[in-house]
Amino acid sequence: MNEYDWQERGTAYYYYDTDTGKIVGMVSKIMSNEIWIGVVYTGKYSFTLDDQCHLGQYIDLESVKDAVEHFWAIQNRTLIGK
Repeated sequence: MNEYDWQERGTAYYYYDTDTGKIVGMVSKIMSNEIWIGVVYTGKYSFTLDDQCHLGQYIDLESVKDAVEHFWAIQNRTLIGK
């Protein structure tokens, strides 16, 4: 089972696989606003918008991090895309 952790880099937080170092999600603020966005990387690497899944806008950092973690918790319980 994959294990993940967060790491802050600059103005964003990256969610990554601790075994491989592969980034699977990212959260950051929208410009200078106090609104956060969550993005997960699907791993298709087609270099199109299909590579990203936008999870939405969130009011605080903890909420958006929870959304990214929840997405990958669900993905790790299914065989779709494996």
